[in-house]
Amino acid sequence: MSEPDIYTNTIGQTLVIAPTEAGRLSGLASTRNVVFQRDGDKLSKGLTRWVFSNLEHNTLQDQWNNAYDHEAHSLLVGSLEEGEALLQTLQESDLVIVDHDDFFVPFQTLDINSQASSDQLRAHHPRAFALSRRDRPSISEILTLLRDSTVI
Repeated sequence: MSEPDIYTNTIGQTLVIAPTEAGRLSGLASTRNVVFQRDGDKLSKGLTRWVFSNLEHNTLQDQWNNAYDHEAHSLLVGSLEEGEALLQTLQESDLVIVDHDDFFVPFQTLDINSQASSDQLRAHHPRAFALSRRDRPSISEILTLLRDSTVI
């Protein structure tokens, strides 16, 4: 098997996708220094990743009864269905895609109706905020990079 081009992981209603540093999409790969162990202090290099999830919108209420979103929504680049469609297109483009068990997805612990749960997400999973890519993946950009990598 050749080097993976993409790492992915799906847990529940959340999918993460990341280009690898060694694959044909290495030009899109990006890393950040984070602490992976909850109570640790050792910095490690981690791949940034696109996060797709079906988090309901406007489930929280402020003190004036206005609805608003969880801070977790700022980490998302699309719905689960959009992520699955992107992954399908990447598979059809003959990219080597590997399911990576260590790609965490912290939204499973989010209580959709709890402001405290939303606030604790940043406190308990700060690496999610460091590693989530906010740039929306462009399939045309990815495919252009893939074509360029095969020519070079």
